[in-house]
Amino acid sequence: MAQTANGQKKEAPQKQYRPGQRQQERLQRQVRRRRRQRLWGASMAAVVLIVVSVAGYIEYQRYTSDRAAAQLASANATATRVARNQATAIAQCLAGLHSTPTPTAGPAKPPAVTGNPVSLSDGLQYIDVQVGCGPAAKTGSNVSVQYTGWFQKTGKKFGSSWDSSAQAITVVLGQGQVIKGLDEGLVGMKQGGTRRLIIPAALAYGAAGRPPTIPPDSVLIFDVTMVSIG
Repeated sequence: MAQTANGQKKEAPQKQYRPGQRQQERLQRQVRRRRRQRLWGASMAAVVLIVVSVAGYIEYQRYTSDRAAAQLASANATATRVARNQATAIAQCLAGLHSTPTPTAGPAKPPAVTGNPVSLSDGLQYIDVQVGCGPAAKTGSNVSVQYTGWFQKTGKKFGSSWDSSAQAITVVLGQGQVIKGLDEGLVGMKQGGTRRLIIPAALAYGAAGRPPTIPPDSVLIFDVTMVSIG
C-alpha cells in the first residue's frame, strides 16, 4: 500500500487474473504437491528396500555361518566316530592274530616259513608270514618295525633290533633312510603283520657291500614285524 503526497495511504492495486488463471494455478499446485508426494514415497520405499536388503543379507550371512558350523561339527563327529570304530576294529583284529612270545634276541638262523614268495620285477621277493590289521603302509608312511637279518648264502645273522633291547627302528618310507629292498618291501604291510623279505644285492649293499659286516654281492633275508604305522 503506497502513501500519497497529502499523507493518505493509497490502496495497492489488486492482482488481476485472466479468465481461468486461478484454476490453472490451483492445478499446478496440485501437480507439484503430487510430485512431492511421489518423490517422498519413492524415497521411503528406497529406504525400506535398503533396510530389508541389509537385514536379509545379515540374516543370510548368519544362516550360512550357522550352517557351515553345523556341517563342520557333523564332519568332525563323523571323523571321530570313524576313527574310533577303526581303532576298535584294529584292536580286535590284533587280539585275534597268532601270538608268539616276544623274543629276547633275534634267531641265529632264519626260521622256516611256508608259502610261495611274491616276486617283483626288480628281484625283490617276499612272503607274508602273517597279515596285519588296519590300513597298509605306503610311500610316505612313518613306520616302526622290529627286524632280524641274515645272509641267504650262509644263514648267519648279521643284525637284529631284538638284540638291541628290542628297540624298534622308525623310518619314513620312500625317503631312502634304509636300503631300497626294505624301503620297497615294507610297503603294503599292516600293523601287527610279519613279512619275510629276500633282498637281492642290487637292492641292498651291491657289489661294494658294507665292510666289515656285509660282504660284497650279498643277498639278504629279513624277517620284519610291523609295530606301528603313522
